Amino acid sequence: MKFKWILIFTVLLVSCQNVEEIKKPDGLIPEQKMVEVLTDLSILYSAKNYNKRILEETGLPLKTYLYEKHQIDSLQLAQSTEYYAKNYTQFKKIYNQVKSNLNKMKTDLEVVQAEEKCVEDSIRDAKALTDSLRVRPQKNRKLLDSLKLIPAQKGRRIEDED
Repeated sequence: MKFKWILIFTVLLVSCQNVEEIKKPDGLIPEQKMVEVLTDLSILYSAKNYNKRILEETGLPLKTYLYEKHQIDSLQLAQSTEYYAKNYTQFKKIYNQVKSNLNKMKTDLEVVQAEEKCVEDSIRDAKALTDSLRVRPQKNRKLLDSLKLIPAQKGRRIEDED
């Protein structure tokens, strides 16, 4: 019985914690801009993980590029991320928009790649085809005129018969 009271008292003590209200930081990045920043950040980190050597050769510092493009600084990004992360529903909404943006970009890229492949196939097929006006000689066949009325003899023209 004594153990039950200690357990109840402990649960009440732990559950009665001071919940701090989230305060907006001074330089809070607006939601839509945060979506754009996180979308670009995802693309940059994916590119870095895909081929790190090429990015290092370009000498482009990824975070500096991101900060300059969106006109933010690292403190703003950190504080805004922390603020939105504490509000789960808002943060989930932001990440769903980021996911939607990335999927749209992926679909657009696949369309462009399909069009490029179609063009490449058309060029390859055009090179493979022979000239449509060129006549290939056929063995052991009689040549006919365009109306297929008079069989032509090899080496002799139809106009020569007059």
